[in-house]
Amino acid sequence: MKKYDICIIGAGLIGSSIARELAKYNKKIVVLESNLKVGMETTTGNSGLVHGGFDPTPGKLNAKLNVLGKKRYEDWIKEMEFPYLRIDSLIVGFDDLDLQHINMLYQRGLTNGLDPKEMKILNKEQVLKKEPNISQEVKAALLCNSSIAVDPVALTETLMKNAIKNGVELKLNSKVISIKKDKNIYQIKTANNDLIKSTIVINVAGHYADVISKMAGHDEFDLVTKRGEYRILEKTEFGIVNSVVFMVPTIHGKGVIVAPTLDGHVLVGPTSEDFVPKNETRLITKEKYDLIGDIGKKIIPSINMNKTCMSISGSRPIEPKTDDFWIKPSKKDEFFINVAGMKSPGLSSAPAIADLVIHLVKNKMKLEINNKWDPNEKNPLIYKN
Repeated sequence: MKKYDICIIGAGLIGSSIARELAKYNKKIVVLESNLKVGMETTTGNSGLVHGGFDPTPGKLNAKLNVLGKKRYEDWIKEMEFPYLRIDSLIVGFDDLDLQHINMLYQRGLTNGLDPKEMKILNKEQVLKKEPNISQEVKAALLCNSSIAVDPVALTETLMKNAIKNGVELKLNSKVISIKKDKNIYQIKTANNDLIKSTIVINVAGHYADVISKMAGHDEFDLVTKRGEYRILEKTEFGIVNSVVFMVPTIHGKGVIVAPTLDGHVLVGPTSEDFVPKNETRLITKEKYDLIGDIGKKIIPSINMNKTCMSISGSRPIEPKTDDFWIKPSKKDEFFINVAGMKSPGLSSAPAIADLVIHLVKNKMKLEINNKWDPNEKNPLIYKN
């Protein structure tokens, strides 16, 4: 039985972000991950776009953290080497209702704190000049020039690597099966019979964060799923778009995209399907596969969906009561911190989510800076211009 100051449950992008940022402090930290690798669940099925911040509803926590997180990514880019690309986002509209939504998103972006220089509404001629392969039916688009494309799995691995270098312990293949508290210390048992003692627990278990919370005796929220499926086109189609091109958001969340990927492919998707069983969030369906093709052709009529070389699927954990991030200590025990409901823009907000969690930890535990903290993580395999 090992004793830690902080136990983080979950080593996806958010859990790894928290681990990396907490490694700045002189605390004994362990991360428990049920899979054999980090970033194998929601992180893997992510489009990897750091959003500009114009989409979240003003006043919500995810809107605030999206804008703060996007700014904090600049620190990560300076300190760590991981695949990324600065890229424009283009939200295209095809009818009058779409145009109303585009104008609303522009105003929402200003309300959320974006600099007016980050956004511009383009007319049809400007859109087609920028993206000549877009449908001639396009009427206008919202351009955002502050988006960043990242490889979410590679970023997660980089964050965790840096956390481990700075003293964090990672335990893979460590599914949590019970959580009890005795004399102000949590006892966390894993499926491989490890028993972890910790003063603070940070629950970042993705779709299973509600299950973990209830396991510890805190029944405060439930999570539902929103599965999204993507099709990835062969490299022969690269160049058909230069930006991340969105349809105006509808029931599909932020909207279906056609986007270049960091490895030279083209990504089309995602779809949106609610209330899928948690153990089926990575499945591919024939129905949605065809739907992705139809929508891709609507945005880019000349796109060759027959060049699909891979399909992926992921899901966003949704807290339905607030439809927002759930980042707070349990009402019964402030030493048990839930970080749940990581719907989009979870990836965009990751650094700011970690900052918020550190603030919550500081309320319960004194944090002293680790004088040996090394924020730099070099990767000789990353190409740099």
